[in-house]
Amino acid sequence: MTSVLPCAPSGSEPPRRRKIQLEAYLRIARSLRRISRVMNVLTDEELDRLIPLLTERRFEARQLIFAAGELPDRVFLLLKGRVKLYHISDNGKEVIIDIAARGDIVGDTAILEGEDHTIYARALDETVAIMICWDDFFYFVQRSPALAFTMAEIMARRLAGVQRTVMSLVSKPVSGRLADALLDRVSDGHVRLGLTHEEIGQTIGTSRETVTALLSRFVALGAIEPAGNSYRVVDEALLRDIARGAVSVSPRHPARKQPATPKS
Repeated sequence: MTSVLPCAPSGSEPPRRRKIQLEAYLRIARSLRRISRVMNVLTDEELDRLIPLLTERRFEARQLIFAAGELPDRVFLLLKGRVKLYHISDNGKEVIIDIAARGDIVGDTAILEGEDHTIYARALDETVAIMICWDDFFYFVQRSPALAFTMAEIMARRLAGVQRTVMSLVSKPVSGRLADALLDRVSDGHVRLGLTHEEIGQTIGTSRETVTALLSRFVALGAIEPAGNSYRVVDEALLRDIARGAVSVSPRHPARKQPATPKS
C-alpha cells in the first residue's frame, strides 16, 4: 500500500521547466474536473498529488480491457470512447450489464471489493483512458471522504440499475424491454442506439434476430421511423405504452395498429 504519494516536481527544478510542468498539471486538472464527477470532488492538493500517478492508455475498438477472473491492478477513467461491461453466461452468451462512457470509472468495483474481476470490459469504440494503479487509487479513497462518498453513490446507482434490469427481465415481455432501451436513448426526438442489434439484445436478454424483428414492428406501428443511422421517435406515447406492456408487440407476427379506445 502506498504510504507517501509523490507530489509535483519540487522547487529544485529550473524555474522555466517548473512553470511548464505546473501549467501542464493545471490543464490536466481542469480537463479531469470538467469531464469527471469523481475528479471534481478532489481538492487542489489531492489533484496535485494524483496527476503524476496517472498514465494514458489507448484501446482499439473491440479490444479487451480486462477479463473476469483476472487480478485487478488498474482503475480506468474514460476520456474518450465507450466500454461495455458484461458477463458471459454458462451457455457462452454475453450479457451486458452497463455501458461506460466519457467521465466514467471502470475497474473500481473489484478493487474496492478486494476480489478478482467478476466481469469483462471491452472497448466498443477507439477508447482513451487514464489509469492509476489500484493501491494509489485505494489510498485516495481511504483518505478523501468526498471521494469515498462519491464512489459509494456511483456504486449505489450501478446496483439500482442492475436491479431495474433484473426486474425488467422477469416482469416485461421482450418488446417492452426493447421499448425501454429505446426511450433511454432518446435525445432531441432521435434514438441513437450506439450499439449493434446483437449488443442491444445482450442488454435486454434476447437475440439479434428478435431485436431486428421488433424494430421493424415498431416502425410498422408508427412508433419510430428510420433516420440515417438512428431512429426518429414518431409516437412517444405509443412507445411508452409498449414499454409498460399496454400494447403487445410480437417479433413473430406482423404489427397492427391498436384500435383507438372509445372516449367516454
